[in-house]
Amino acid sequence: MSHTTKPRVSKRGLYPMLALTLAATVVPAAGVAGAAGAKTVTLKDIAFSPSRLTVSKNTTVTFSWKDDGTLHNVTSVGRKRFKTISDRTSGKRPVRFGKTGTYQYECTLHPGMSGRITVR
Repeated sequence: MSHTTKPRVSKRGLYPMLALTLAATVVPAAGVAGAAGAKTVTLKDIAFSPSRLTVSKNTTVTFSWKDDGTLHNVTSVGRKRFKTISDRTSGKRPVRFGKTGTYQYECTLHPGMSGRITVR
């Protein structure tokens, strides 16, 4: 009969392995959280800029009025919706996109002024 022995791992060799394993799981998670970030859609020259935007899930998009006092709103249309931002001439308003999908919106005061945010 052959007798085999199991390799022994010392505590000294175990701790660096645990540290590497922990680092490999924590670093990617931090990268995902940082990927969401924040984006801005500017309302200027009777248009949304950019008019199309693709963001990661849980990204906050800030709508920013920069159209020399021209009155605008941001009205969500389509199947995926977010809360409408009422008529205003200045300021900023953040909207967090927590679910994937395509969100279409328009300014109901200006025909043709529309945009789309795709959340992945």
